[in-house]
This record gives sequence, structure tokens and C-alpha cells, in this order.
Amino acid sequence: MNRLLPLIIIFAVTALCICSCANVGAPDGGRYDETPPKMVSCRPALGSVGVNKKKMSIQFDEFIKLTGANEKVIVSPPQMEAANIRAEGKQVKITLYDSLRANTTYTIDFADAIEDNNEGNPMGFFTYSFSTGATIDSMEVAGTVISAEDHEPVKGMLVGLHPIDSLWHDSVFHTTPLLRVARTNASGRFCIKGVSEGKFRVFGLMDTDGDFCYSQRSEMIAFDTATVEPKCISEMVNDTLWHDSLHYDTIIAVRKVKYLPDD
Repeated sequence: MNRLLPLIIIFAVTALCICSCANVGAPDGGRYDETPPKMVSCRPALGSVGVNKKKMSIQFDEFIKLTGANEKVIVSPPQMEAANIRAEGKQVKITLYDSLRANTTYTIDFADAIEDNNEGNPMGFFTYSFSTGATIDSMEVAGTVISAEDHEPVKGMLVGLHPIDSLWHDSVFHTTPLLRVARTNASGRFCIKGVSEGKFRVFGLMDTDGDFCYSQRSEMIAFDTATVEPKCISEMVNDTLWHDSLHYDTIIAVRKVKYLPDD
């Protein structure tokens, strides 16, 4: 059910040019913009380590806006005091109010909330990440939440991880906020990012009071009894170099990273 997925997003952008005879009248403003915003730079840089500041900014190549930010943008680890994330001109500015945890990877998942200001072209799924430690965790746990009642996908549910460590106990979901979180989309799909190696249990929560734990009987919950153990290994694989579409040139052994579990 749960999967570690290297995330690859491919954008295909097409432009339609319409020509016609000149007519007398006011100009129509030029060609319709179909190009989504592009990230120019980040402060601190994307994937930075050793970060100790709680204010960040992301610069784009055009004026942008955030659409549905309250539902789409997820900060992980979850913030007890909501972060201030806003669009200003060609920038997204982020202010975190909780104290930064030591040796922790932070991810701010914007989903498709970033759009250009005029035509509303979405940037696509974008995640800003940094670490307060010397390394950054980059693994993911993905899956789908469906309703036990009608087997339909559940939209807008928080899904998060609890580590199975020395502090683990059966009631941790009631007493301790989720460690890392994501939110399901319209298909019930979630992807928890910035995950480290270790053993985890996965929980879902319709969090009505914003404490990231199951504290009210009215809150819908989901859980999986299986233990998820994300990890990566280095292995040698054969790679084929082709002379053309029909004939290969040579086969070489290369070292690649494999993410597990691969189910």
C-alpha cells in the first residue's frame, strides 16, 4: 500500500498561435500566457543544510499568487503555530513561528497552489526543503486513503508518520503530534516527503482542532497495522548504451541508488 517514490514531474507546454486579418479596434493585449511560473532562486537555497533562520523567500520569474493555500500548503514537521506563507509580487515569503528542531529536515509542500498572477497557470507540484542539521532527508512514503464505508477516496485528510522507537507506545496517536505529514488529494493520494531511514507507522486524521493527534472522538481516523521501513541501498545494475534504435553499442555496470520497500 505504501510506496517510496522518486518524484518526477514532466511539464508539457504547448502554444497556440492564431493569425487573422487586421481589424480596426483596440489591441487585445497580445498572446495569451500559457507558461507557468518558474523558480529563479531561494533564500536559503533549496536543499540547504545547517539552516537556523525562520524566514525564507522564493523568487519567481513573474508575479505570482497562492490559490487555496490553507488547504494545499503543508509544512512538515507540523507547526503548532501556523506558519505565515504569503505571495508578494514575484516572491513567496515564509515565516515559521515554532522553534526549529535540531538535525531535522523541513519541507514546505505547495502542491499546485502557486499560480501566475494574470492567467492562473499553476506551477505544478513544488516542494521547498531545507535541514537544520548537516544532512537532508529525501525519502518519501506514498499511498492512498479510501473509506471503509463505501471504498471511495478520502480527500483532504492529513496523513502522517509516527516513529517506532524507544518512545513508541500504542496510544502515541492520542498523545503525540504526527512527526511528518501530508494531505490527500481528490484521488485520496498522499506523499509524505523528507523522510529519514527508520521504522514508522502510518496514520490518517481529519484534524478538527489543529493539534495533529487524535484528541476528539468526532475526528475521522485511518491507520495501517503494517510497519513501514524506508531505506535506500546502493547496487550495481547493467546499463545499455545504444548505437542506434536497433543496435546496442555496449553494456556497462553502473552504481545506482535503490529505494525500498519497492512495493
